[in-house]
Amino acid sequence: MEKTIVQFILENIWVFLPLGAAGILATVVLFFLPRHAASSKYKEVQPDYITIFNRRMNAYVVVYLIIWIMIILIGLLSDFLIPTIIGGIIAAVPLIILILLEYKTNKSKVS
Repeated sequence: MEKTIVQFILENIWVFLPLGAAGILATVVLFFLPRHAASSKYKEVQPDYITIFNRRMNAYVVVYLIIWIMIILIGLLSDFLIPTIIGGIIAAVPLIILILLEYKTNKSKVS
């Protein structure tokens, strides 16, 4: 039995690497897939916004940001510095995609 989570991941990297790559590939495919689908009906879709400190923010981005901060804090408090940094960077990918998606939809108008 492995002594730490890091040792377990390093010994089984060839299992986790394809799983992570498949997850990133699925995220990218699902991000670009809706462009090819065209529908005949259009309706105005607005994201859910909440106001925090007089600033309107997307609710989904705020919830994911809070979860991401908690992941970082728990990792840092358990003395796993390198895995926390690497995991935090990987976990930031969906957060970055949510922010880019919000920026992209703000620039284009659905008619």
